[in-house]
Amino acid sequence: MKLFHLLRHSRIGRSLSIPFDPREASLSEPELVLLRGLVAESDCFDGPIVEIGTLIGRTTTELALANRSIRKIVTVDNYCWNPWALPPEIHYQTAAAILRFPVSRNIVEQVHQDKSAFYQSYNRGRPSLVFLDAMHDYEGTKEDILWARSVDAEIVSGHDYCDEFPGVIQAVDEFGGPKRLAGSVWTLS
Repeated sequence: MKLFHLLRHSRIGRSLSIPFDPREASLSEPELVLLRGLVAESDCFDGPIVEIGTLIGRTTTELALANRSIRKIVTVDNYCWNPWALPPEIHYQTAAAILRFPVSRNIVEQVHQDKSAFYQSYNRGRPSLVFLDAMHDYEGTKEDILWARSVDAEIVSGHDYCDEFPGVIQAVDEFGGPKRLAGSVWTLS
């Protein structure tokens, strides 16, 4: 919460039109239970865990805490959007501060890049788990699922399968719909 306090009392924090509350950037407990289970299931596979859409790193931290093997977690974001209207560089630095420990221990690799560029340059092997939480429209979600399928991800999962994001529902349903659903966290069949 030190970061929260510093940001709230900084020039940028005072200028935000929406109060900065990092708890808004986290999954609910039922969603986290499913995500932790998916990480455990992915333990039998060798490839990295790939998260598309870091936001500020709370979900990334949960992935790292649940990861019992030596698999790398790669989290990708271009830091162009956040619910608090943080400028991109402050957004990136906030995520970097939250992820400092797992990045310094080589558990997490924080990739500051557009997801499409990441997809084109991806050469890290078959992911054991892909967690999609970047775009919440039909086209973006479909692009993400197509990429995960193209690299033969063992488990494909994501966030925001709910009425608020009909594009996510449409894209996920086109790929067979959720095999499992907790809150708005889904996994494909």
